Amino acid sequence: MTLKTLVTGVAAAALVGGAAAGVTSIASAVVSSAPAVQPVVWDIPMPQAPAPDLQAPLLQTLQALAGGGSFTGKASYIQGGIGRIEGIAADRAYNRAAAEGKFPLTFDIANIDQEGEVANADVTATSATGGTDTQSVQFVAGPSPTGWQIAKASALNLLSAAG
Repeated sequence: MTLKTLVTGVAAAALVGGAAAGVTSIASAVVSSAPAVQPVVWDIPMPQAPAPDLQAPLLQTLQALAGGGSFTGKASYIQGGIGRIEGIAADRAYNRAAAEGKFPLTFDIANIDQEGEVANADVTATSATGGTDTQSVQFVAGPSPTGWQIAKASALNLLSAAG
């Protein structure tokens, strides 16, 4: 009887051990065979992260450039700074426009489109005399107090429009 009890005990242990191993393998098979969730696109654009609010810093950049004072002190708002000759020409154009009563200017910024560190916007400037001009202006992220600078080409276009 001792042998029969021993064989029965070993068989029972093997059965329980096998069942336990089978349950473990079934459980792991279920987990590993679960389908992974994949994003599916059916010609529908995925929502993008909302663009940061750029209107305030771009407006502050324009107001700093249109404010009083020499343009040599405004170099941080212009991409690549401003050279001596450009500064003299900008100061003359500003002083001429100020003598004509065109300052202060108010700005309206619309259609801001940002791609990385470059932002394009339609800027409408209205002078104190009521004159209005709209131009496409390019801004670049840079080391200015607002974090944005006006692109050199846009600055020259604005300068020629003012002068």
